[in-house]
Amino acid sequence: MLPLMPILLYLLWVAPIFEDSEVTNSAVLEVINSESYKQAAAEAYALLALYNQGAVGLDALYGVRGVQQVRGVTVAFNLELVARDEPREGGGTKYKLAGYYRVSLSTNHFIVFLGVELALLGLVILLFLLGPPKSQRQFEELILQAHFCLDQPATSERADQSVERLLERFHRFAKDLEHGPRGRNGIQVKDEYDLQFLVNALLRMQFDNVKPEEPAPSLAAGGTRLDFLLPDHGLVVELKMTRASMTVRSLADELILDIARYRAHPDCHAILFFIYDACGLIKNPVALKKELSRVAGEIPVSLVISPNQ
Repeated sequence: MLPLMPILLYLLWVAPIFEDSEVTNSAVLEVINSESYKQAAAEAYALLALYNQGAVGLDALYGVRGVQQVRGVTVAFNLELVARDEPREGGGTKYKLAGYYRVSLSTNHFIVFLGVELALLGLVILLFLLGPPKSQRQFEELILQAHFCLDQPATSERADQSVERLLERFHRFAKDLEHGPRGRNGIQVKDEYDLQFLVNALLRMQFDNVKPEEPAPSLAAGGTRLDFLLPDHGLVVELKMTRASMTVRSLADELILDIARYRAHPDCHAILFFIYDACGLIKNPVALKKELSRVAGEIPVSLVISPNQ
């Protein structure tokens, strides 16, 4: 925009060059209304009036020529004597002064404009060359995308956080579904099948690629399936629902066995366990999290319990 500003200003400065070189031209009108033009033309018109009345001879008449600077243009004017088809007292014909005008660009102003424009172009090129390095610009673009781009792909860590926030509110979500509108039957989470059904719908709202019941590598002649796998993020989501016949120890053993199976899966880079503890079985979730982290080793393991006791 910096080099364009002088161009726009210059076009406004020389606007009369785009008009017809007639009396209606704004620059011509300004010249006609100037004191120097009026004074020169007044003398010529006075002698012309005396000649047409027969008071002076033809040799006393003269035209008027001149050049004036008006903003960014030059106006050349010429008042020439033109014979009129009308007899004059004392013989001959009467004359009149016909005005001719020519509007052209002012060379001095045009040179100044070119100098200013070239200087601005050089300044813009210099600023571009001396600007921040490419690595800095790329870093700034990444920061802008991270804050303002809605379509950016989520990273593995963002996927973990997103799923955790989603499942931490699952109990509230499930309770709302139990009461249908206008007396209709709601949805109740009675077992892990109902739990998988609802979590599958929630995950598909958040992620494009969700694989339910992905086969897991067998362990000690036994096979199992991952509840959900987010292959784009390397995240396994495993669901558990507590019941009256379950103990905390049996639940912990199931989770430890799942870790041993799932970390052998080639697309598993992190495991998130979700325990829907509607019956309030887990009294010490911190101890359970520490035991799972100790068993998992290098693979990240998260534990979400809802409702959180």
